[in-house]
Amino acid sequence: MASDTMTAPPLVDETKPVRHLLAGVVFLVLAVAVRAAVSLVGIGESATVAFDRTLTDFSWTLPSDPVVAFLNLVVVGLAIWMIVGLPQRWFKIATAAAVTAVVLSLLIWNYSQPGTVFRAESILAGALFLSMPYLFGAFSGVVCERSGVINIGIEGQFLMGAFTGVLVANITGNVYAGMVGAMLAGSLSTMLLALLATKYQVNQVVVGVILNLLALGFTSFMYDQLKKAEGLNSAYSVKTITWGPLTDIPILGPVLFQQKVFVYVGIAMVAVVWFLLYRTRWGLRTRAVGEHPAAADSMGVNVNRLRFWNVTVAGLLSGFGGAWFTIANSLAFGKNMTAGLGFVALAVMIVGRWNPLGVLAGALIFGFTTQVARDLDAAGASIVPGEFLQMLPYAVTLVVVAGLIGRAKAPAADGVPYNPGDK
Repeated sequence: MASDTMTAPPLVDETKPVRHLLAGVVFLVLAVAVRAAVSLVGIGESATVAFDRTLTDFSWTLPSDPVVAFLNLVVVGLAIWMIVGLPQRWFKIATAAAVTAVVLSLLIWNYSQPGTVFRAESILAGALFLSMPYLFGAFSGVVCERSGVINIGIEGQFLMGAFTGVLVANITGNVYAGMVGAMLAGSLSTMLLALLATKYQVNQVVVGVILNLLALGFTSFMYDQLKKAEGLNSAYSVKTITWGPLTDIPILGPVLFQQKVFVYVGIAMVAVVWFLLYRTRWGLRTRAVGEHPAAADSMGVNVNRLRFWNVTVAGLLSGFGGAWFTIANSLAFGKNMTAGLGFVALAVMIVGRWNPLGVLAGALIFGFTTQVARDLDAAGASIVPGEFLQMLPYAVTLVVVAGLIGRAKAPAADGVPYNPGDK
């Protein structure tokens, strides 16, 4: 009787200290840079946090310099711990704490200037709303890439959804019909990607880029045509949903219970996509097709058919995200109005490591920094330029892609065509 002579891989001892030299040095440099910038530019005496929608008479004032100095010491301590060596299981927690301390330092420094107040409820509510296009686009990318198909065309799907949503809403006079039209437009866009990727096995990255350019050219041409006809590109909007007395709850009320339908659909999709991916037969097959299509094929799964329909359905999400640019913001369609945010959604997907919960965290990071940059620009008293604050999420993306806080590993068969019988 034959016996298996393969030895199991050694278990990783997560309690053993491991040095993370690169991460430690980066955080040490950041702490020194923040301290040097504060010393050179100066810092106000205090920063004020206000509850501007519920407890309007309440505010919280922090002494700026001591708090920023303490946060810098926290970052330095964590950086030294990483350099000397810390248990592997503590590395992610230490990294999150260091990143949080650096961000808080920058926020307190900026909001210490005269005329600036951190309007907690408005900023957090705006951050959640602004995170929605990243969330829908990233979810579309997650479903596609978990299936083994690279979806570079999210930008084009956003454009098609934004354009079609407004057009259908104007034709039917119904904003919800416009939202459905946006979803169908996004799905048709991804169906073309699915067809070319599965049946004709064209390079998926090239196809995605071409579809983006095609969507940009088509929507720009149609925009010029709609300008000649009245009543086809008027702004439509959905009402803000309020939940009665729940809106009076400090922080949670304005953030969660006074938003538009896009926010509630986005929050629901986090749970739905997670459940479908990790708790259903479809999710198991999808992940198998994305990781090892030959194994899935051997178990009777039609790999290319599953990929085709997964990618097609994923377009519903990115198309709905496109409607956010017009319908959610009460705007008519404009040329290239998505401004490259489809590519940012791809970055959110990478930051979230192709996991719905991680995608939610990444989208909130991008939404928060965008909202803070807008708020500081509107106040006109920001020390750090708003453009620099808007760069922070992209810097985080580069950090993740470079493997500084753990390498982001895509599904093994992502972008690899499959022919039945391949090994």
